Amino acid sequence: MSPPLLSAGLRRMPPSCRRLLCRTAQRARRFPADARGGITVLLAVTLLPLLGIVGGAVDYTVASGRQSRLQNALDAAVLTATRSVTANSTSVQISEIIRRHIAGNLDFASHVTVTVTLDVAARSVEARATYSYHPLILPVIGISSVPVGAASSSQLGRAFLEVALVLDNSGSMAGSRISTLRTASADLARKVLGMAYMAGDTKVSVVPFASMVNVGPSNAGANWIDTQGHSPIHHENFATPAKRLQLYSQMSGVSWAGCVEARPSPHDVTDSTPVSGNAATLFVPSFAPDEPDEGQWSGFYNDYLSDGTCQSGLGTSALARQQRVCKYNGATPDQSLANGTRRGPNHMCDANPIIPLTHNQTTLTTALAAMPAYGGTNLHEAVMWGWRTLSPEPPFTEGRAYNDPQNRKIMVLMTDGANDAIGLSTMNGSFYSAYGFSAAGRLGTTSSNRAEIVAKMNEKTLTSCANAKAAGVRIYTVAFFVTDATARSILQQCASNPSMALVADSDQALTNAFDEIGNHISRLRLTH
Repeated sequence: MSPPLLSAGLRRMPPSCRRLLCRTAQRARRFPADARGGITVLLAVTLLPLLGIVGGAVDYTVASGRQSRLQNALDAAVLTATRSVTANSTSVQISEIIRRHIAGNLDFASHVTVTVTLDVAARSVEARATYSYHPLILPVIGISSVPVGAASSSQLGRAFLEVALVLDNSGSMAGSRISTLRTASADLARKVLGMAYMAGDTKVSVVPFASMVNVGPSNAGANWIDTQGHSPIHHENFATPAKRLQLYSQMSGVSWAGCVEARPSPHDVTDSTPVSGNAATLFVPSFAPDEPDEGQWSGFYNDYLSDGTCQSGLGTSALARQQRVCKYNGATPDQSLANGTRRGPNHMCDANPIIPLTHNQTTLTTALAAMPAYGGTNLHEAVMWGWRTLSPEPPFTEGRAYNDPQNRKIMVLMTDGANDAIGLSTMNGSFYSAYGFSAAGRLGTTSSNRAEIVAKMNEKTLTSCANAKAAGVRIYTVAFFVTDATARSILQQCASNPSMALVADSDQALTNAFDEIGNHISRLRLTH
């Protein structure tokens, strides 16, 4: 009976080789009966190379089968090892994973030698495996071993994440709502940073918002701020051209808080790069003009200076008194809290500054813990500034390129209300806002009707969400105690898909929603 390995080799042998072997064997069996010894010797000499040829086919087939098994085992082992790589992995650790995996899949693993090359930064593993197969028949012609080898490599890459937490800080968030938000958002930030393969692979930005978004007073000299008054909206509320930051510096006891107005259309809904060559793309510092002294009963709620100064030859109408520039020189404005916001040139600038993308947990935790709850709600500007923190373009440039296949840009938009505006039957048509006064028409309407103003804000919000998603930003929305049907609809439409539009009708539900988002982001990261 043939040995099992030889039988297997014979079965794999090409038919022509099997026929040759059979004929040779038949003739060999007749050799002992032949009295002609010379012929026997001659046939024996002839048979030896024939056995080498046939044996080579058998042994090669067996070796080839083992090479295939070795390659399959090595491929699986390298993939398993690559998935195990961390920023602190060593070649010794990864080699051990590969050897254990091979040992569990090959009966000849103890004779296999493995060499491994690990690139931690690239998260890649390369491995080579060698094995010497000892043939059964080839030794008769002096071949005692057949080298068998396999090579494999795998790279999972590094999954990068950028998450913008766009959080409602309006007055309706006061009390337990803002407390819950601070904790839930800090936990989400911690979870996202914990997903990093190496420090900096995942980053989080914080965009607190109310009626306006605060980009930070430290950016007063940034080249994307319209410091020189070139934007077409810069001098909108003044009788003569005036640089807004310069007006702040002329007054006492006040400085620019860091809020900016929305850019003129179409730049108010796009990520167009601010450049000096196109002044409309620059960001204009907010400056609420001092309103006439007539008082709140006349609809002028932000009267923070006296109209009596420098009035000679400048007109006495309410509009003329409001547009005077000279009255700010040396003045000390009233900055008291009133009407759900603050009086003064920083009127409606109630949120804390943006925290750009960072992987510093302390920076994020500190900023989230300090979030106030005061002011109104502007979802349009919230979305736009959340998007801008994720962008690789100015004003904030911490974001990775839009076309980076290893990166995910994610926005979490949370609010407890709808867009809001206050229409007034005055020459201004409204409270001062991110769009100046309604009478200027920058929203596409000069109406003083609140519903019409809000409708335009809603349109801007939806357009901004659509544009951000088209750029590759995935958007989650959280409706926290939101009862307004229109607001809920806007949040649902803003979300990247229905499952990413969450509803939270209690403090615990908000915590649960942020936990769910964190878990979903973790799963997204693994799909790279």
